[in-house]
Amino acid sequence: MPTLHAVIMAGGSGTRFWPASRKKRPKQFLPLAGGLTLIEATVQRLAPLCAPENIWIVTNPVQARALPKVMPSFPRHQIMVEPEARDTAPCVALATATIAAKDPEATMVLLPADHLITPITAFTTMLQRAVQIASDQKTLVTFGITPDHPATGYGYIECGQPLDASEPQAMAAVRFREKPDLETAKQFVAAGNFLWNSGIFVWSIPAIRDAMNVGNPDLGKAALAMLNALLQNKPAAVRRAFRAAPKTSIDYAVMERARSVAVVRANVQWDDIGSFPALTAVGTTDDHGNTAVLRGGARSVACESNGNILYAEGKRTIAVFGVTDLVVVAVGDAVMVCPKDRAGDLKTLVRRVEQDGFADLL
Repeated sequence: MPTLHAVIMAGGSGTRFWPASRKKRPKQFLPLAGGLTLIEATVQRLAPLCAPENIWIVTNPVQARALPKVMPSFPRHQIMVEPEARDTAPCVALATATIAAKDPEATMVLLPADHLITPITAFTTMLQRAVQIASDQKTLVTFGITPDHPATGYGYIECGQPLDASEPQAMAAVRFREKPDLETAKQFVAAGNFLWNSGIFVWSIPAIRDAMNVGNPDLGKAALAMLNALLQNKPAAVRRAFRAAPKTSIDYAVMERARSVAVVRANVQWDDIGSFPALTAVGTTDDHGNTAVLRGGARSVACESNGNILYAEGKRTIAVFGVTDLVVVAVGDAVMVCPKDRAGDLKTLVRRVEQDGFADLL
């Protein structure tokens, strides 16, 4: 049986969680998983599947320097550093090359650092199912989440016939669909054969290398150049090859064009914690729908207020009075207030903060 390696993608900036999330402290470094950071919870979730020496984190240079403070026991030689942000396809190429240099026949799990997934037993079972499917050395496996509402913030996977009668259910992937408008999302949910794209993948190293060569030859060429550079211990050449890789997503470059893709239905509780309103999944909610996530001695008071999201860290108190459906965040040297239905647009505010000369707050 091929060795299983897990690669955690942890290079995102998490601007929709500003000011809690900063360049040196992105969303995956926030303590949103029962007191653990999201990235710590992700590593723990993989423990039943992977040996510790086969768990990898890929991130950017700034976060690579900050990571030892968050996870001091995580081996530094198992941290891959992307020279620059170039979307997920170059990230996958770097991870593939790094693992192929050590174990060219390995199986790889690729997953984001900032998801909440429970229970771990079901997560383990679904990954084991995917590993079995990927053992044919040609099938790329992804995971689909059964939609409970017509979300416009997720990509969708159109599913075909079941591969077999085993559980969790696995189906052929017909096609990947981009984030839809509301009417299209309603049609997807009504059709019954569409799942949310979780962004979690399983494949063998030979299969993903072949799929890169077929789907995007430039990506395959860059991955091979990275592998050769790693085998020759030439880090500068690795960086050059990474920068030569096309700046695109792994979904578009590979998954949408691959010859054989399977979808495993993820029978888990899943949340990608995309913006502050998602904190209802991890916070404490009162009888008036106010959700508080408080860390490091922070406190909150809600008076004649409904449906608010309150996030604070440190010795401080957030108090709201007579307000409805706001997000109030107080962390360090910044306070942010916005309507809850605009929380997904915080990138706009972050750009304004930078334009106004407050880059030190980012």
